[in-house]
Amino acid sequence: MISDVSLELFRATLDGSKPSVQKRKISSINQYLYYQYQNGFLDRFYRLAPTNTPSKTTPKKVDLQIREFPEFYAPIQSLGQFIALLILEFGFTFAEIQNLKWENFNWAFRILTVEKKGIKRILPIREKFAIRVKGITNADELFSKSRQFLYLELKKYTPNTSKELREQYILRQRKSGKSIYETAENLGLSTIVTLERYYK
Repeated sequence: MISDVSLELFRATLDGSKPSVQKRKISSINQYLYYQYQNGFLDRFYRLAPTNTPSKTTPKKVDLQIREFPEFYAPIQSLGQFIALLILEFGFTFAEIQNLKWENFNWAFRILTVEKKGIKRILPIREKFAIRVKGITNADELFSKSRQFLYLELKKYTPNTSKELREQYILRQRKSGKSIYETAENLGLSTIVTLERYYK
């Protein structure tokens, strides 16, 4: 279903792509949206605005300050809070949350097994996270929800975006002594390019 929210979710998937790639994909989407509107499939003309890609001469500054989120670690009261914890603790994207299975959380050994594109990685589970969420009994129901649902639930709970919380995960990894390569491995990234600005 096409909506302002779904278009913003699509825009989020372009983060980290080359400007030329972003421009090409946005142009294709806008052509499709215009066709849908012109033929009566949409009640109004939706348009995805160009991304504000910073130039090489004025690189976007990264806030390297680690922030505390004590409210996230209060007893779980909402789906949004659980989603926020998953992103802050593991650096997950919405797509990765959708691929989780509750059976892969090993509470005895405090590890989480995640598979992405056929590659498995083992992530440590912090006690601080475990004591808040291990009693949840219907997590698989959440993991089966759409990205739009996850986005809206997170938005209802906190003004912090998934990207901001993911950045906080990266900064915590760096502070704990993890190298840029270890952080990339934990995030399931094939290169370190998108992490370089956090390790300068």
